[in-house]
Amino acid sequence: MAIGPVQSPTIDAQLIDSIGSAVSSGDLRRAFHLANMALQRGVMHRVVFNAKGLAFQASGEHERAVEEFRRALALTPRDPTLLNAIALSLITLERYPEALQMLDTAIAVEPDRAYSHYRRGMAFAVSGDTAAAQAAYHRAVELDPNHAAAIASLASIAARKNDVVTARSLANRALALVRDEPTALTALAIADSVEGNFAEAEHRLRGLLTSRALNPSARAGILALLGDALDGQQRYAEAFAVYKAENQELRQRHAHRFTEQRGSDALRHIITYFESVRGAWGSYDDGGAVPGGPKEHVFLLGFMRSGTTLLEQVLGSNPEVLALEEKGTLNEIARPYMTSNEGLDELSRLDGAALDRDRKRYWDFVLKHEPNLKGKVFVDKQPLNTIKLPVIAKLFPRAKILFALRDPRDVVFSCFRRHFRVNVTMFEFLELQDAAQFYASVMRLAELCRAKLPLNLLEHRYEAMVEDFDGRVK
Repeated sequence: MAIGPVQSPTIDAQLIDSIGSAVSSGDLRRAFHLANMALQRGVMHRVVFNAKGLAFQASGEHERAVEEFRRALALTPRDPTLLNAIALSLITLERYPEALQMLDTAIAVEPDRAYSHYRRGMAFAVSGDTAAAQAAYHRAVELDPNHAAAIASLASIAARKNDVVTARSLANRALALVRDEPTALTALAIADSVEGNFAEAEHRLRGLLTSRALNPSARAGILALLGDALDGQQRYAEAFAVYKAENQELRQRHAHRFTEQRGSDALRHIITYFESVRGAWGSYDDGGAVPGGPKEHVFLLGFMRSGTTLLEQVLGSNPEVLALEEKGTLNEIARPYMTSNEGLDELSRLDGAALDRDRKRYWDFVLKHEPNLKGKVFVDKQPLNTIKLPVIAKLFPRAKILFALRDPRDVVFSCFRRHFRVNVTMFEFLELQDAAQFYASVMRLAELCRAKLPLNLLEHRYEAMVEDFDGRVK
């Protein structure tokens, strides 16, 4: 008969103290070993699971880290430290809504804990909501004027907005608190590039790449900036090599997420479907006017880096125009229709109450972001909604479509060298050949949709606007 470990409250308490000491000293390997010993003894304690979570987090095993932190949280519910730890791993896993839920709970428990607001800013920043991130960072600094990471993050936002004076002031303030603070140094490098001091930016960025303070997950972003600094010095071959290295890092980090299906696979399926369509596809009704809606409805489509942002800014300068930029207005509506032949068949037959339901979902989403649409020309800008042209044609057959085009060579290389947040679509841009193929596929689908769907579409060419800006925008 096997004999289990001898129960001893004194030994167990000493073991828990030793785990806590190992965590405090940063010796997570020892903390992990001691935590496993404690579990073998049947010790179920917050400190034990927290130590394992921290060790997994440090080694990049964030799914396992979340599991261990949740076990600790079950023993001490609503613990702000654990909620923050879970949120940090969820941010790394790009599960931003879940991370924000954790942080909102932490703030509800302890509203004045600065690092909860700081991490909330992180979650907003990486999910693309710069305004919310800035507000969260400001709140963190209000609560702790010496929070170097929050100050540095504000410097980074200022630098990316080309506000060089503010960026330098905040970055230097952060560096006075924490020498070699990586986000502050990054902000200074961005400011250098904005001012044309590309050699100085290169020097800072190369130093960052060898710094122990740099989080490994931030390396790709630093490489992207270094590539830009080299490009600014007309060292094009070196810049290309750095962009390639950046994308290889991102590809290695994210490849496991897209082993079952790539964005290019889904696109090929839709192309094959529409190549097989003979004659008219579906029936159409416009649904009439929308209460509180715009006088004109426009979709600004094309492809990433095709000049849609410049065109949106030009259109938005007219007080009669209200533009909504890349808010995913059609994402949830389109998903069930665009992933199978059966879904596309269902979309083609959609009518009556089902059409009204999906239109209402669209306008409810839009009005939540832009409540003052009445009487305006509303521009929904999302370049890659080109892939959703069948949904647009079915739901909004009277909508106008501005289709932005640019030299494909410029588009593809620009996508390859830009640092996008990696998702199933942006993963296609990490290899130049994949990016070119994905662009060709999107344009092929657009060609098929123009031939087979009732689209009110006007082409807009980026080069023509640049060559004759005043003439083209009038």
